[in-house]
Amino acid sequence: MKNDMERGQSIPDDYQLAGRWLLSLKGWTLVVLLVIGAAIFGLTMVLGLTIRGLLRGYLEGPANLGEFFIPLVLGVFVAHIVLHEGVHGALFRVFGGKPRFGVKVAGRFLPVAFYATSGAPVLRNQYLLVMLGPFLLLTPVFLLTGILANTELVITLAILAAAMNASGSVGDLFMAWKIRRHSRETLYEDTENGFNWYVPSI
Repeated sequence: MKNDMERGQSIPDDYQLAGRWLLSLKGWTLVVLLVIGAAIFGLTMVLGLTIRGLLRGYLEGPANLGEFFIPLVLGVFVAHIVLHEGVHGALFRVFGGKPRFGVKVAGRFLPVAFYATSGAPVLRNQYLLVMLGPFLLLTPVFLLTGILANTELVITLAILAAAMNASGSVGDLFMAWKIRRHSRETLYEDTENGFNWYVPSI
């Protein structure tokens, strides 16, 4: 009974804690994630504008947002964060969780990080879907909107949102990569900083 309370009542009795993993947003880990994120951001912008250019028969750059540049970019950033974490939360709920949202201090170069989490355990494939959901669902939608739109402002903001979402998914992709080799029966308990995983007792 005591062990059940320590692990949480939602973890089945025939499972045992196998390990804890924390996503470090400090030191070289943070530097590598930021570099990869910046590269993905640039590649996504180029990809969106290039595909649009090929469909239209000529290449074009982002629209000049002028004096509205800062508020528009901030607006896109906030909107993509809400949607990104909302998809995580929705998928947690689909798999029986009660999502919680928050902001935490991350580090010197990344002052804050937004997150969605749920204490309810999910199986490996479910957890992979939760982690990859925003990248797989939102990035193509934003890209297609930017590629097919006719208004320069919508084109630029949609492709910018796609780039932000893709680059902002680096941590999710890293976590998915970490759990890919675990068995399908593994249960995961998501936390603000990583996850705990449980395996069937022998």
